Amino acid sequence: MIEPFPPTDGTPDLPPVPPSWPKVIGIISIIWGSLGLVCGGCGMAMPIMMGAFMGGQGQTLPPSMTLNPPQLIVTAIGMVGSILLIAAGVSTVSRKPVGSMLHIAYALLSVPISLLATYFAWKSQGQMAQWVLDNPSNPMAQAMSSPGQQAGQMIGLAFGVLLGLAYPIFCLVWFGIVKKPSEIGGPPSMQD
Repeated sequence: MIEPFPPTDGTPDLPPVPPSWPKVIGIISIIWGSLGLVCGGCGMAMPIMMGAFMGGQGQTLPPSMTLNPPQLIVTAIGMVGSILLIAAGVSTVSRKPVGSMLHIAYALLSVPISLLATYFAWKSQGQMAQWVLDNPSNPMAQAMSSPGQQAGQMIGLAFGVLLGLAYPIFCLVWFGIVKKPSEIGGPPSMQD
């Protein structure tokens, strides 16, 4: 005689619980990418706004109040990376394996862009130091000539490098070494 149901030990046969890390990393990516867009937009707009404000008062503007073409290009590419990261985050939250590839593409784009942005910031600090020496009567130059201000610039540069490289390197390690693209998805019924 055939039994209508196989014998069980009393526990229901449920599908496996999908991993929670895709939602966590996806949400972090969406937030980090959104912050990158906002900061990039402010970074492009700030020299224009400050130049209009300070130039209208007849003051000599420091070199950091303008963006040269290479800085504009690096900032624009960084904003494209932020959009890519948001797309990667949305794909990962949706448990689509393409999220893994998008995170790797974001990381491969962001590491050199972060290094270039750091180089431009370091170069801008040197130009700013020379501007401070050349304009001793300018109130902004006087405020920027303190030893604390100079130390703060170096700490800011180091902090910028850390922030610019930490998440892209994490993404390279996590999605390139630790996890496989297929691990983003849950059970087959959840991937539809």
